Amino acid sequence: MKTNYFTINVSVANIYGEPDFTSPVVTQGLLGESCNILEENDNWVNIEQWDHYQGWINKKQGVHSKKIYDYNLTVFEMDGVVIQRNGNNIIRDLTFGNKLIGKPKNGGFDLILPDGEKGWTDTLLGNMTEKPSRNSIIRLARSFLGTPYLWGGKSPNGFDCSGFIQSIFYTFNIELPRDSYQQAEILNKYKIDRDDVQKCDLHFFNKNDKISHVALAEDKEYFLHAQGWVKQESFNKKSPNYNKDLDSQYAFSVSMKEVLNS
Repeated sequence: MKTNYFTINVSVANIYGEPDFTSPVVTQGLLGESCNILEENDNWVNIEQWDHYQGWINKKQGVHSKKIYDYNLTVFEMDGVVIQRNGNNIIRDLTFGNKLIGKPKNGGFDLILPDGEKGWTDTLLGNMTEKPSRNSIIRLARSFLGTPYLWGGKSPNGFDCSGFIQSIFYTFNIELPRDSYQQAEILNKYKIDRDDVQKCDLHFFNKNDKISHVALAEDKEYFLHAQGWVKQESFNKKSPNYNKDLDSQYAFSVSMKEVLNS
């Protein structure tokens, strides 16, 4: 049977540059994401994700299907579990941003996982109906403070700088590219002076004449970003969390006003 989609069936799946576990991780996919299949190689599938990022995922971490996994719920807690429908076994762990098919039942949710297995969870699930605002985006971003840095990471298990930014905005149904240089390219038309920055605008940083880092502004001086871990730092030289290196690598800032209002 020819299938068009590969749907991720674990809470967080590493996606590799080559079909080999020893290959570098280029990004991650989350439970419930249906990806286009580009090719297959033994126990590996080359996929294209919603952000057009491509890479290799092990076949055991997802399922083939002719149709997308038509999820209706998003996980809003940092972690949780799915319990077997007719038993007590944990059949899946959950993390923020996972997508699921389900309906309310007994103070929780009955679920159907991408592989068809049925379960139940009392984890907080729902739909993002809140219109994105600068305050709500900053509030979400701050909830990840302390999360470790992970190259290719885009979950509460670990973020890289651009995965952190992409994941925050994606929660509010705003799609940004995967890498910081790609984000800079599409937002370049919204450049502003650093003195005009408001909370939720973005800062981009340059290394060897290439955009290599991105941060989320809290105000004109303070910003949130993933470097070592998700942290708050500052451009203010008098601040105890002044980041001298990033201040010297600063490239430009962009206003997110148009993106938030679109």
